[in-house]
Amino acid sequence: MELFVSYKSQKHEQTAINLAKEFGLTCYLQGDIDHKENMQSYFFVYQPGRSYIQKGLGKSSKDIYCNFVDWSVNFTDPLLSRCLKGLPDKFIALDTTAGFGKDALEIAKNKKCHSILLVEREKWLFYLLQEGVNNAEKIETHKFINKFSIKNADSYEHLNTTKIKYDLIYIDPMFTGVGKSKAKIAIQALRDLTQENETDGLLGLAIKKAIKRVIVKRHKNSTYLEDIKPSYSVKGKVVRYDIYIPN
Repeated sequence: MELFVSYKSQKHEQTAINLAKEFGLTCYLQGDIDHKENMQSYFFVYQPGRSYIQKGLGKSSKDIYCNFVDWSVNFTDPLLSRCLKGLPDKFIALDTTAGFGKDALEIAKNKKCHSILLVEREKWLFYLLQEGVNNAEKIETHKFINKFSIKNADSYEHLNTTKIKYDLIYIDPMFTGVGKSKAKIAIQALRDLTQENETDGLLGLAIKKAIKRVIVKRHKNSTYLEDIKPSYSVKGKVVRYDIYIPN
C-alpha cells in the first residue's frame, strides 16, 4: 500500500517537500491529485501543528493522528491493564512497536509506571507521535505523557545494544487475515503501511532482556509469536495478550 505526502496550501509546499524527503516519500499538492484514482492510497497530510494521515482524499476520509488528549479520557483497555498487575513500583517499560502510541498511553496510565520509551522505526509515525505529545496540553494528559520518551529506531537494534534494564517490554506486531471483522481505520492503516517482518526475532531477544515481563498483543486466533509458548495468556473477545515471564 502506497503512502504519499500531501499539503493543502502553497505556503506549506517547502515544508511538505522537506518532510517527504525525510520520510523517503513522494510529495503532491492536493489539487494535483486525482481523488478517484487514489482512493486506495494513503496520504500524510502536512499542516502546521497537527498533521495526519488518511486513506484517499475524499470528504468521507477520516483523519488519523495521535490524539492523546482524547485517549487519556475516552479510551481504556481493561485487558491490558490486567496484564500489568504484579509489576513493581516505578517500573520502567519499553514499547517496541509504538504505532500511534495508544497502548503506550494505557501503560503510562498505570500508577506504578515510572517511564516508558516508545520506539518507532517509521519516520512518518515518529513525526506524528512527536506532534501528538506536543499537542497534549491538558493537565489530565500531561501526567501520562510526561512518562514518555520517543525514539526513531529499529526496536531489535535498540534492545540489542541498550544498557537500560526494562521491567516490562511490550510488543504489538501487526496481525492480518485472522478475523472476519473490519479493523478500525487507524489499526488498518498500520497494517497496510508497516512491515510485517519488523518484529522478527524480537520476542526471543525481549525475553532475554526483560526483568519482569514481556507482553505480546495478538488476535485471539493468532499463533504464538515466533512459535514461543507464553507463560500464560489473558484473553478477550477479539484480542489475546500473551505473557512471558523471564527465567
